[in-house]
Amino acid sequence: MKYIISAIFFITVALSGAVSSSDPVMRSAQTCGDPSDALPFYRSYRSSGVDHYYTTNVELVSASIASSSPPYVLQEVAAFVFATQEEPTIPFYRLYKSSATDNLYTTNTTERDNAIAIGYVPVASDPFTYIYPTQICGSVPFYRLYNAAKIDNFYSTSESERLDFIANQGYEDVEIAGYVLPSTASQCP
Repeated sequence: MKYIISAIFFITVALSGAVSSSDPVMRSAQTCGDPSDALPFYRSYRSSGVDHYYTTNVELVSASIASSSPPYVLQEVAAFVFATQEEPTIPFYRLYKSSATDNLYTTNTTERDNAIAIGYVPVASDPFTYIYPTQICGSVPFYRLYNAAKIDNFYSTSESERLDFIANQGYEDVEIAGYVLPSTASQCP
């Protein structure tokens, strides 16, 4: 049943394919990406190995749900990001370390290179995503937290979720990873 609900959610969001907002977004062609080009950045979670996984690719989310044991569970659309580089977005690199079952996302090329040196591998099969380096164009902070005991990087736009993960789940603040367009989607069933 949960797979049917997830499939319905994917179809609904995939067909929308853009940020919907009742407020007009003020932008300049020279300073903001086109919000209608933004894609949902899905957040999935796997309790075994404790891993949060983010992608714009619906097929990859479906595959992680169907092929993992135990499977990943779709949690929500975490934010909206760009699949192509638009002014003034920057790459949001995804790296994976299989021995730790951990996904790491960063805009920092030095951090990316250091992660590669300790065993993380760039994930070329997942579409590149692009986010804002500063808070402009209606974007919101994409908080990055880390739990050393679980070896898990976690990202959220929610200040209350961030505070809960710090206070109750053993995570520490790392940084604002970048700035993303807020999700208008609600929590997944």
